Amino acid sequence: MTPPTASRVTWLPNLVIVGVVKAGTTSLFQYLSQHPDICASRNKELRYFQPLRYGEPLASVESYAQHFHHCGDQRYRMEATPGYFAGGRPLAVALLNTLDDPRVIVSFREPGQRCWSWYRFVRSRVRIPKDMTFDTYLDRCEHLRRVGVDHLREHQPFFGLSGGCYDEWIDAWLEIFGERLRIEFFEDMVRDPRSAVEGICRWLDIDAEVTAGFQYEIENKTMQYKNKSMQWAALFLNRRGEKFFQHHRSLKRALRSAYYRMNRDSGGEQLEPAARERLAAFYAPHNERLAVKLGDAGLSRWPAWLAEYRRD
Repeated sequence: MTPPTASRVTWLPNLVIVGVVKAGTTSLFQYLSQHPDICASRNKELRYFQPLRYGEPLASVESYAQHFHHCGDQRYRMEATPGYFAGGRPLAVALLNTLDDPRVIVSFREPGQRCWSWYRFVRSRVRIPKDMTFDTYLDRCEHLRRVGVDHLREHQPFFGLSGGCYDEWIDAWLEIFGERLRIEFFEDMVRDPRSAVEGICRWLDIDAEVTAGFQYEIENKTMQYKNKSMQWAALFLNRRGEKFFQHHRSLKRALRSAYYRMNRDSGGEQLEPAARERLAAFYAPHNERLAVKLGDAGLSRWPAWLAEYRRD
């Protein structure tokens, strides 16, 4: 599908966090948005290129550009839509052809933990039944994947299993963006977020020293709810107030803390050993292929879950 021309549009992003879902992209977006040389979109996930994942047309490029009209002369204009990565080649090509010399960041997370996190997320967003067990969820994911329909928009809540098959899309991003693609790992960002952000700043050729003064709070934590109606209302208000809360982070934290005290389900949840083994068996061949591809691309930083497949 041919993307719309951007030649007459001045303000489009040239830094895009393209993936993956539940791998720290919200936190990374907030960290980088504090840099004086980076202007972040008012909403994090603009999803402009997302329709290409489903064979749908794109909106006008002007509608995309309006999210950056507040930017000045910063070197980078940034948005983050973690669903872009799984769009593969069609989406990567459209992004390259629409934007002006874009830099692209993808954050990977150990896929079993990422799948578990996605399951908890879609439950918390009332997109699957609260009483659906993780085993039942995986059964549904596997069935939809087996019949080849889990990638459809209507089955998006059940893309949790396939969403961790990073090897199925990485080739196109590496081929199209080369050195303009940077790969991060969720585990590194959790352990030392400042170091991760400093590395990105050096890659972008902007001041890394200013990162010492950044706030490194974890964003987008998943909370299970007690009352469904209260959760619906909270989600609605959060969506409607995203632009406002982007500029009033302390107020959002205070309101979120108060809401958690009222409606958080404190019942313990953990990934059971049997489910962990099931996920490990499913992802092993995908992780092995990913390690080969990233090794060939010259990856120098290896998380533990991927290092075991490394070939020196």
